[in-house]
Amino acid sequence: MLDTVGAGSSPAEPSLLATNRRVLASAALLGGATVAVKLCALAKDWLVARRFGASDEVDAFLVAFLIPSFAVAVLAQSFASAFVPSYIRALEQQGPTAAKRLVSGALAAATGILFAVTLLLAITTRWILPWIGMGFDSQKLALAESLSYVVLGILVVSGVSAIFAAVLNSLEHFAATAVAPLAVPIASVVVFWSLQQRFGVFALAMGTLLGFVVECFLLGCSMYRYGQWAWPQWGSVDRSLSHVGSQYLSVALGCVLMSSSTVVDQSMAASLGSGNVSILNYANKIVALVLSMVAVSLSTVLFPRFSRMITAGQWDELKRTIRGYARLILLASIPAVVLLAFFSEPLVRLLFERGAFTPQTTSAVARVQICYLFQLPFYVLVMLGARLLSALDANRTVLAISAMNLVMNVVGNYVFMHWYGVAGIAVSTSLVYFVASLATLCAIRLKLLEAGAPDRLSARP
Repeated sequence: MLDTVGAGSSPAEPSLLATNRRVLASAALLGGATVAVKLCALAKDWLVARRFGASDEVDAFLVAFLIPSFAVAVLAQSFASAFVPSYIRALEQQGPTAAKRLVSGALAAATGILFAVTLLLAITTRWILPWIGMGFDSQKLALAESLSYVVLGILVVSGVSAIFAAVLNSLEHFAATAVAPLAVPIASVVVFWSLQQRFGVFALAMGTLLGFVVECFLLGCSMYRYGQWAWPQWGSVDRSLSHVGSQYLSVALGCVLMSSSTVVDQSMAASLGSGNVSILNYANKIVALVLSMVAVSLSTVLFPRFSRMITAGQWDELKRTIRGYARLILLASIPAVVLLAFFSEPLVRLLFERGAFTPQTTSAVARVQICYLFQLPFYVLVMLGARLLSALDANRTVLAISAMNLVMNVVGNYVFMHWYGVAGIAVSTSLVYFVASLATLCAIRLKLLEAGAPDRLSARP
């Protein structure tokens, strides 16, 4: 199936570079901004590693942050997958007034839901944490609970930020959404550096919360600058918003399942003993940087374009785009995986080995990092494929694939942990994304046939 979608284009087809210069330039902009964000995040991780190493304090923060970050992924970040296609249809078929009315209704609905969920999580955190932090003693659980109350505030501001970012990306104002996330790591570094002696790991939680607030403010300023600012209005509920809601349910459930994999990974790592959650987290830093640089950037830029092609019925152009990017991803990512795997331990040593981060920790992190790297080409294909399926209103298909991924992840973790320890969790993750990429590409082909598009994905010169 990889060959099917990645088949060569005909001589009459223009090259990917010739027809997608603006897309690739925008993706490069987002990729560069992502690198800047991750470098700032690495500076924060460097400070944390120097102060705490792979310790109980870091384990407690990571587990505490899992609860709001999980909720953000489910309720906030997943919103774009349901919102962008409807927003573009409203903008192009009904005009700017209808599109702004849709934004107002979405803001009203989102803020109400997010406030309610935040309150619910604040009440239930003390019962949720023992399930996530399996293997934590009572003192470590108490620390995680206290930290979770600080970072829960990110949920509401992240939801508003997600709506602002979705609107700006739909209008291809990518620079605004690329720069704003820098606020999170910068604020985290500044606050942690300034207050770590006084507040310890709580300074990290406070800096994280402040960063999300500043990010939301910057995106709001961009909305105002481009004339897209809208106040929440409950009376703005219409057919477009109802369609967003119907699609959002499938997207949110799919994100619950996908985000559950992260919770499962860290919970199962916690059961292996002290420091293993930290090792898993450090090992994913460089991999997450590469994935964000490529997968998030490309999917963010291409998602509005997919939606516009589908709205206009440009099926041939859509399929050329699928083929071209699938081929580009495979050709570029395989040598990147080999190169990063070869330099895995030197990279970890350069970034983290100082203070409480010992050479033994470096060796353990590098081993897990290599196992994580093999997911790279398949993760990117899954991200792009999921965005295309969302543009086709096939979010139920994405939900089904997500459910399959979660089951595979739990089983894979259980099996490979017994053979490779915490590195087995990374092996399981890479295997899951390999299978998911095949399932996603099959689903795209079937959905295009169902939509009435001619079957030319497999066409060869």
